[in-house]
Amino acid sequence: MRNFLSEMRPKQWIKNLLVYAALIFDGRLFQAESLLPTTLMFIAFCLVSSAVYFVNDIFDAEIDRLNPKKKLRPIASGAISRRDGYIFALILFAIGIGISARINLECLTVVLVYVAMNLLYTVRLKHVVVLDVMIVAACFGLRAISGALAATIPMTVWFVLCVIFLSLFLIIGKRRDELYRLTENELERGRAVLKFYTLELLDQMMTITATALLMSYSLFAVDPGTRDHLKMALTVPLVIYGVFYYLYAVKVEHRGGAPDEMLWKERPILLTAVIYFLYVIVIRTQ
Repeated sequence: MRNFLSEMRPKQWIKNLLVYAALIFDGRLFQAESLLPTTLMFIAFCLVSSAVYFVNDIFDAEIDRLNPKKKLRPIASGAISRRDGYIFALILFAIGIGISARINLECLTVVLVYVAMNLLYTVRLKHVVVLDVMIVAACFGLRAISGALAATIPMTVWFVLCVIFLSLFLIIGKRRDELYRLTENELERGRAVLKFYTLELLDQMMTITATALLMSYSLFAVDPGTRDHLKMALTVPLVIYGVFYYLYAVKVEHRGGAPDEMLWKERPILLTAVIYFLYVIVIRTQ
């Protein structure tokens, strides 16, 4: 069971906290009638995303065995057989999809789309340049949308765009860090799609997504459809600082390989995130 739990990668479940975004921005984080279905949605995404890791590692087992870190994963190392991996993945898929179906039809639809996109990504789309990062960003967007649907919270288009552009920004930063650290020989054995990227192209993509992110967030913050929009406008400088510091960490310090780990390791980013969410929670609960 230790091997199966390791293959589920519970550390990655932090990504699924995006389902709570709508609750935070709408001030319903502490309302039981909204918190319960959203928490069920969080559990559903944890299960189906773990199932996706099983399927992905089964497909990439041969390549992972050539990687000094990935070769230690249970499926790549042989600690979990392909057959057992598929069985466990099916169980996780079934439970996660079942939970989402109990919430409402919209949540079930989002989870099914998420599963379909990830399976297509695993089989083919992760090898298609540009589309690979767009698929991953879309999956983050689905998490945020599902939280709003679970709690029946109306969404503005700027909210969805903020999530998508933020996801693109972080994913492209991760791709850049991977490409920067790979030698020519390692590139042949690493993530295949990286062969089609250059550092210059990824830098331009980061600049474009950073601009789109800051514009989308600014419009979200001041949109009359956003609750307490005048107070939310005060958070724009915090977001600008967070984006600029991440650019600095990736391009100057070369520390963008794991955006989720950066949240805990980079104190300026952690402090900015804490101040931001505390402020939003306070103004939403007044």
